[in-house]
Amino acid sequence: MARIRIGIIGAGGRGVHSFARSFSKDHADETEVVALADPNLVRAQAGIEWLGIKADIHDNAEDLVKRKDIDAVVVTSPDYLHGEHAALAFKHKKHVFVDKPLATTVEDCLNAIEASKRARKVLFMGFNLRHHCVVRRLKELVSKGTFGDIFSVQAIEHYNGGRTYHSRWNRLKKYSGGLWIHKGSHDFDVINYLMGNVRPARVSCFAGVFTFKPERLPFKPRRGVEPGPTCNKCVYNRECPDAFMFREDGSSAVYKMFGDEAAAVDGYHKNLCMYLSDKDTHDQGIAIVEYENGATASHSEYFATPISNRYYWIEGTRGHGEGHLHDRWVKVYPRWSHDVIHHEIHPEAGGHGGADPGLFQTFVDSIKRRKRPTASGVDGTWSVAVAVAAEKSRAEKRVVEISELLDPRSKVLQ
Repeated sequence: MARIRIGIIGAGGRGVHSFARSFSKDHADETEVVALADPNLVRAQAGIEWLGIKADIHDNAEDLVKRKDIDAVVVTSPDYLHGEHAALAFKHKKHVFVDKPLATTVEDCLNAIEASKRARKVLFMGFNLRHHCVVRRLKELVSKGTFGDIFSVQAIEHYNGGRTYHSRWNRLKKYSGGLWIHKGSHDFDVINYLMGNVRPARVSCFAGVFTFKPERLPFKPRRGVEPGPTCNKCVYNRECPDAFMFREDGSSAVYKMFGDEAAAVDGYHKNLCMYLSDKDTHDQGIAIVEYENGATASHSEYFATPISNRYYWIEGTRGHGEGHLHDRWVKVYPRWSHDVIHHEIHPEAGGHGGADPGLFQTFVDSIKRRKRPTASGVDGTWSVAVAVAAEKSRAEKRVVEISELLDPRSKVLQ
């Protein structure tokens, strides 16, 4: 069978350094990246040069998706455009891979699903955690009944991510929907995945900016000498422990894609001071979910921390389970026993703890071999529904019913 010809919407780090690199290099026997779309042509051209491939560049998504020589589209544009770009690709009869989240509103998620059904094309959700070896093992154990009926799942992420989420575009809800959507959608999906067929019913959330505020700068500014606005321009960058610098000699791929020349096009800087940047999302918080059957779950995320790890705890009628993603182990504590069953899991190569290669290969298989996607548009919608409810709960200081956002019995979700 001929190679799948792929177009990528979004010339950011994920679109170029992850998706485009993998589909043009690691899976080159089955896939070929033929076009990249981004309104910033300087950034897109730098991305193509870094990849070392021949591919066309478009300054808009529509010109890319309407090409007859493209079979599949990967959507890695800013989150608020995901639903629009997915629907546009389906309109032109393309298979679509959407990096998480599916959209920033439930309505856009449902529209994308309906568009995929009309086009009769694959809608593949980019939930790479489902491919992580620890999550896979936990799901296997849950499916075998090791824990019995699940009545609670807890997820915690520690991620030293201030410079990732408070210095860049995703710090603003108008682009990302908020970090419960942009980041938390991963973990809400894992929780839903482990819970099985039962659906979330209501959400309560508490979150805010505790650390990344001007008064918590990790150095003392001198009178009359203002810090910021970017780490490269900041006069305190040698004394700030959080400074994130780009090489300014123009030789690095990151600098070419996100340096001064690219920033002159759209004003986007990747290393704004995370303490001074305008932001309306959180740097720490907890979301609590109740499911239809009375089971409960929680997800906490912390972006001002020196460690990076994801942890999952499962409580069931037959036992307790623990999973550590970075340490790659799972422990099972059977009920009515003093035994502890320890699963050491061999590390896998590739991005996101070895999850990305499996994610990409499954997308290829879903098109070439009609293999069912690991995560569908329906899975993406339920994750976004929980995340949107968390953002709404935080803003309105109340419990939010999932039924306010969607009809769980909708035919679109079947």
